[in-house]
Amino acid sequence: MRSIKIYLLLSIFSGLIAQVASEHLYYGASSLSMAGSDIAIPKSSWSMFVNPAGIAEQKTLSLVASSESLFGQEYFSHALFGVQFRVPKAGSFGLSIEDFSVDYSGNTLSRETAVGFHQGIMLRSDRNSTLSFGYGIKSYTVDYGSSAGVSGDGSDGIELGSQSSWGVDIGLLASLAERIRFGARAFNINSPTLGDANSAVRLPQRAQVGIAFSPYDLVWTTAALTKSSGHPTHFHGGMAYNILDNVFLKAGVQTNPNRFAVGFGVLINKIRIDYGLITHPVLPLSHQVSIEVDR
Repeated sequence: MRSIKIYLLLSIFSGLIAQVASEHLYYGASSLSMAGSDIAIPKSSWSMFVNPAGIAEQKTLSLVASSESLFGQEYFSHALFGVQFRVPKAGSFGLSIEDFSVDYSGNTLSRETAVGFHQGIMLRSDRNSTLSFGYGIKSYTVDYGSSAGVSGDGSDGIELGSQSSWGVDIGLLASLAERIRFGARAFNINSPTLGDANSAVRLPQRAQVGIAFSPYDLVWTTAALTKSSGHPTHFHGGMAYNILDNVFLKAGVQTNPNRFAVGFGVLINKIRIDYGLITHPVLPLSHQVSIEVDR
C-alpha cells in the first residue's frame, strides 16, 4: 500500500512537470549558486542555457555538463549537456540537451527531453560598449511513462505514450564600459503546446530581465526579475567573487518562495568544476555539480 501511495504521489507531481518545473530548475551549478540572477553576467560557456545572446562572445570550443539533485530526492533527475563553438565567418553557435525524469523502483514515470540549437549574433562592439542578440530553437519531447498497473509500482502498467512540440527563445545582452551589463530573455515566445486541440497543454512562457555591475575587478553583483505565465514575479539577487585566479565564490537569494543559495568553483588548467546548493522554505536542499571544459 505504501508503494502505491508513493507511486501515485510521484505520478501526480510528474504530470505537472511541464508546467511548473521551470520554476525550480537552474542551468548549471554557477547559475544555481547565484539563485538564477546571472542573466547579464559574463559567462559565455553556459549562455545557451542562461541567455543565448551571450553565445556571441564565444571565442573557443567549450563543453559543459551538469547534474542536479532536485530537493535531494533520488526520484528526480535533471541533467544538462551542451557544446558551444565558433565558425569563422559564420558566427557562434550552441547545441544543447536537457533531460528531466521522474523514476520509481526502476520504472520511469515521466521524462522530458529538450534538444536545442542556438546562435548568438554580435550587433555592435567597440571600446566602450557591446550589444548582442541570440535565439534558441528547442524540440521538446514528453514521455508519460506507464500507469501504476495492478502491482502499483508501474512494473505491469500500460505505456501512456509521448508527445512533442518545439519552442523559440530569444535574448539580448548589452555592456557599458565593461562594468555594467544588461540582459533580457524570453522563453517559448511561440506559445508551444502539447497534445491535440481538445487536450492541449500550453508549455510555460517566461520573461527575465537583469543587470550586473562590477564595482571592483573580480567582483560582480547581480539583480534580476522573472515573470512566468501563471506565477508571481520572482526577484533574484546575487554576487560572484574571484578570491583567487582559479577559485570562485558565489551566493544568491530569490523570492516567491524565499530561497538562499551558495556555491564555489575551481579552475584547473582549462577545466572548471562548480558546486552549488539552494534552500527551499518547505522542501529539502537542491544540489548541483557542473563541469566546463574550454579548448
